[in-house]
Amino acid sequence: MYSPLSANLLEDYWKAVQNTKEKFDITDHSPKRFSFRFGGEIPGVLHKESLNHEIFWFCQKYLDKYHANYPYPRLKQDIRSHLTELYGDPAQNFLSGKLSFSCFSGWKDGNSLLKLSFFLNENEFFPYRWDYYDSKGQLFLTEEDETKNGKKDSFTYYSSAGCPKEITKDKNDFGAMDEWWYYKNCQLIRVEYDSNENGFRERICHYENEKESYCEGVGEKEEREATLLESNHKYPEALKFYRKSLSEYKKEVSIGTSRTCSLLKKIANIEYNERDFPSFTKTLDEFFSYKVCESDSLDVLIYRSYYYLYVLGDYKSARDSYQKTADIYRKTHGEISPEISLNLAYSQFMDKDPSACLVSLDKLNSRRLTAYPRFFLFYYRGSCELSLGRYEDAYTNLKRAQILGGEKEFLPVVYYKLGRASFATHREQEGNLWTNQALLIDFDLIEKMDSDPIFESFFLSPNGKSLKRKYYLNKQKKE
Repeated sequence: MYSPLSANLLEDYWKAVQNTKEKFDITDHSPKRFSFRFGGEIPGVLHKESLNHEIFWFCQKYLDKYHANYPYPRLKQDIRSHLTELYGDPAQNFLSGKLSFSCFSGWKDGNSLLKLSFFLNENEFFPYRWDYYDSKGQLFLTEEDETKNGKKDSFTYYSSAGCPKEITKDKNDFGAMDEWWYYKNCQLIRVEYDSNENGFRERICHYENEKESYCEGVGEKEEREATLLESNHKYPEALKFYRKSLSEYKKEVSIGTSRTCSLLKKIANIEYNERDFPSFTKTLDEFFSYKVCESDSLDVLIYRSYYYLYVLGDYKSARDSYQKTADIYRKTHGEISPEISLNLAYSQFMDKDPSACLVSLDKLNSRRLTAYPRFFLFYYRGSCELSLGRYEDAYTNLKRAQILGGEKEFLPVVYYKLGRASFATHREQEGNLWTNQALLIDFDLIEKMDSDPIFESFFLSPNGKSLKRKYYLNKQKKE
């Protein structure tokens, strides 16, 4: 059975594949974009199978041009087995929020195999991982662009059993290796660091059962003391030792490294939980002054975004911060974070940009969400549509939110907005019902309704007049 994609998803992914072809000088006769209309020579609907076919042929052309030493399937039987056994359903992955796909060279004629993975960065796909298999199907090398900046910076070498035996990394982007990961019997046992590349391993961490057991080196003693104090809830003392550890480390390694980022994150975490926001802000400024911290910044960005949105009420800064958080999450994980996207949409709505709010929400697939985030998806969507005067759409989505329930504190506002949408779409009986429900839970909403022309008919009714008179009489008594 064929499964059509919605227009906005087609525009996103089909156009991204065509943009990628242009970037890598790959040409064919595929339309650069589909036109959604009835009739005409261009298809009106793009099916998942069509998009999957497009990705498959892009892969074959890319491999033929840039990895010509690897064969690609040419016979119908080999192509069919490739599609079924290796490629799967990339379009369905897109629908589920995963924004990456993999290409495969030929594999049935005793040759070695290359698996090449692409991620979506803005409007184009970029290669970020190369897995090399020998003629027996054994993985022997993985090259990766972990920071997704266009340079290979991680190299994993595998044993005959298919287990990693050593990984070398260039974490500081200076062009030389500065991290060495060693394995024994498929398990990580040690990581060594030379972050300033002076030939001295300033830090060596030992692992047991894939978990870090202890580290040796500059600032490690102070950090262990800080960790112990933090576990005993002695936060001011822990903060002092984390800062001392950072100071000792920076004497040896002045450039920003992943450890610098890690220590700053721990400091920021305590400052945030202790509500020392001036210090928290300074720590974040230092954190983001190091370029290397960007790839490790999700937790800190989430802290900062939440701080702007829910503590300061600085909606513009929250919007910018959540946008950056969403971009980095997508780049790092190859998919969209529903939680971050929902907070981004809310900050855009509060910043009085309901159109941008809807764009953010359109990227989420409601079927992928559990009931709790799905409530906010429909609630925010209905709220943004209401602001744009799209009352019929707003009613539909707010009704979905009301059916899902959500937290009690949101219910009176959902009822109030359903009342607005109902009156605006001439559902007078439902409008009266939702308005009464809202006022039953939060009587103070009557002032907001009284200043809104949409509720005029309600306040002209005997019930509306009675509620209004009762509210203002009570208010005068309290004053």
